[in-house]
Amino acid sequence: MDDAEAMEIAARAAFRGGRVALTRLGEPGYVRWKGHRDVAAGSAVEVQEAILAVLRKECPGDAILAEEGPEDEALDVDAERLWIVDPICGSQNFVQGIPFFAVSIALRARGQLRVGVVYDPVRDERFAATFGRQATLNDRPIAVRTTAEGPEFWEKSWVATDLPPGDERRDAAYETFEIISTDVTSHRVLGSPALSICYVAAGRLHAYWTLDAKPWDVAAAAVVLESAGGVVTDADGGSWLHSDGGYVAANPTLHKSCLGRVAQVRERHGLVRPQASGARGAAPGA
Repeated sequence: MDDAEAMEIAARAAFRGGRVALTRLGEPGYVRWKGHRDVAAGSAVEVQEAILAVLRKECPGDAILAEEGPEDEALDVDAERLWIVDPICGSQNFVQGIPFFAVSIALRARGQLRVGVVYDPVRDERFAATFGRQATLNDRPIAVRTTAEGPEFWEKSWVATDLPPGDERRDAAYETFEIISTDVTSHRVLGSPALSICYVAAGRLHAYWTLDAKPWDVAAAAVVLESAGGVVTDADGGSWLHSDGGYVAANPTLHKSCLGRVAQVRERHGLVRPQASGARGAAPGA
């Protein structure tokens, strides 16, 4: 199976899941709190099953990392082909009936992320990319917004973020939010890492940062962003594939400005990266 065929399968699975999600918007079913400010909708399982039905039929034997799997489920980090699925990226928005969420599907093949599809069923927008090819929005090429370097361009930026549910990371995120908000034109909490990163890819935002996302939140969107000419790293400037949950995504000229403010606060709060592992929360490049 080549990348083009894999992207067609991912797009079909994302569309199938998105149709289910759209019918359940505002009627999420039972609501399960996975932690403080961390919610899951019962209908997310229905969405995920619709996605996995396509993947299992088209790609039997492939490994799958999906958000709604058991917490203690082992991940085959050596799998030749691994699908990374987030059925509802933007769970709190979805539960509240706020129409800003997405289905996210990525494929890691032979140790490299090759395919990314992020589908917004409310707007019927599909962000997609394969490794080494131009990113698209509904099959039309997209690229990050081009800006020159310098503080005046950072000041004109539109930046988005999502806040951690709690602990020291939330405190650090509040501090970072205040610093960046003082700098830029607009700074917003949007509630969906996948869509926010794709908005950077499409030039709707200049940058996005977060201190506590999961691999399934960002894997597909990162493929899209890099294929649109953007830059994504972990919150310390290293490879995003081995992040501890912190990510900075931006156009190339403003990435340094955003990263500098995020890294400065992380250092002040003593936030460090744990060792990568084969657990469900392990990075997609592990």
